[in-house]
Amino acid sequence: MDSARYPFPSFMNEHQLETLRKNNEESRDFVRSCFRFALMIILKDKSDTRVTVSRLCKIAGVSRTAFYRNYRDVEDVLEDEIKLFGLNLAGQIGTDVYENWLALFKLAEGKIEDIRAIVAAGYEYKILEVFLSLLPAEGENRTIQTIWLSLFHSMLIAWVKETKPKKPEEMARIAYKYTQSIPLVAVE
Repeated sequence: MDSARYPFPSFMNEHQLETLRKNNEESRDFVRSCFRFALMIILKDKSDTRVTVSRLCKIAGVSRTAFYRNYRDVEDVLEDEIKLFGLNLAGQIGTDVYENWLALFKLAEGKIEDIRAIVAAGYEYKILEVFLSLLPAEGENRTIQTIWLSLFHSMLIAWVKETKPKKPEEMARIAYKYTQSIPLVAVE
């Protein structure tokens, strides 16, 4: 680290400063997770799904100052929650089409109540919007990944709206049947 650009108190050495930064980062991550958790509590509350900064802060047990230090607005919290889910989904992608579908639906099954709450609150569009923001900026692979992502989003939304959702294996079988000929990436 360049001490001239980032001066630190003489009583603090580089190791202590790095520890302080790490603790601040962990604290920030914890506060953000409190807000995401509070958001999902509100969205699942059938009696009152109004999401306000004040209500989020009260449920999260965190100050408004902390909220605005981490987020611009309530929708920013929702985007953060969806982005984490999207990154977890992306981590499941491999080279086998059926196994990809199965992994995606198994992971989604663990979040089905959260996804239902997001959809019921009218944020269905936000799921696709955030997922698309995780893709490469341009190129043929973005086009192919957009196709895959749009298919998954459509199936996911239909699945969570079912009264009695199918098992992930059944969803994967259906998806595979109609997508096995679509390449996973652009073929050169």
